[in-house]
Amino acid sequence: RASLSMAILAQLITAAIAMIVGFTVFRDRAWSIYEVLEAILSLVLIIIVFHRLLPFVFFSRTSGRWLAHFALPLRLLIYLVLPVTLVLGFCQSVAALTREHADQAPETPAEAVDALIEAGQEEGILQEGDRDLIQSVVEFSGKTVRDAMKPRPEMVAVPVNCTVEQVVELLKAKPFSRIPVYEGSIHNIKGILYAQDVLQVPDSEAHTRTVDTLMRRDVYFVPESKLVSDLLREMQRSNVRMAIVVDEYGGVAGLVTIEDLVEEIVGEIGDEHEKAQVVRENERSYVVPGNMDVDLLDELFGVRPEGRESATIAGLVSELAGRIPKRGEVIEDESLKFEVLDSTDRKVERVRITTIEPKQMKLI
Repeated sequence: RASLSMAILAQLITAAIAMIVGFTVFRDRAWSIYEVLEAILSLVLIIIVFHRLLPFVFFSRTSGRWLAHFALPLRLLIYLVLPVTLVLGFCQSVAALTREHADQAPETPAEAVDALIEAGQEEGILQEGDRDLIQSVVEFSGKTVRDAMKPRPEMVAVPVNCTVEQVVELLKAKPFSRIPVYEGSIHNIKGILYAQDVLQVPDSEAHTRTVDTLMRRDVYFVPESKLVSDLLREMQRSNVRMAIVVDEYGGVAGLVTIEDLVEEIVGEIGDEHEKAQVVRENERSYVVPGNMDVDLLDELFGVRPEGRESATIAGLVSELAGRIPKRGEVIEDESLKFEVLDSTDRKVERVRITTIEPKQMKLI
């Protein structure tokens, strides 16, 4: 408000001086059209020179240090012009209320970022990879833990009475660094078991010692509605690598790790223990995990399933079969054949997909 008052004060003083000068010069003359134009031009030049150019040059050379000596008079001038500022501000507010608002919705922050990215690419400042990373960061700010977590059906957890020997066998098949430990049901997580602690147990004790003696009980629980950006900062600050995600009823909805959160920004992070997710056998056949997105069928085979509600390959195969198919079963649908390579009682884990001639779906 003080800055606005000073700006108005400067404009009023400059305009008043210009009017006085103009009146003094032209008061005793008969006014012609050219003299009117000359007066207008003179007033404009006076305002531009004394209100814009000279103050700019003076301040740029002196850095405004001399103003400290005039602080009190300037403050008094601000209070003198304050009533004018308030009246003009009120008039502006009334005018804004009577103005017709455009139907067009205001530009969203995401649209503004897209526009800046496109401008950066046109100028050669940003590359295609930079664009993807920036867009991931923008989307990351609005994502919740539900979008990044590993859902409960995909969690690997062990009961408290599980022996170290059993866990070692599990780690050979699924080399995780941390495993949740539950008592009774998966919804009752009691601790987190670290692989490094398991591997330090002597072989002589492995078949009798249970994981409840090794697990760490400081479990980090988070709601699935929490923002991913907030959780990432909290986990970094607390040096937590894994969190258990709970739903609104307190049940376990899944788990999330630091790696999961970072992948939301930079994409999939490779792991030396992980097998290739998608394996190309030949030009007509791919082996894919059950949790692969159905939309990738269009990228691999140029096929987009129509009228299906499933989001993953496992869901699509189960939807086509009407149940969870067993290992070795084959399902044909339109131009694709799905062969189940790995399956449990709860889901399909790995599938071989092959292109075929379109024909009636059948279950072998």
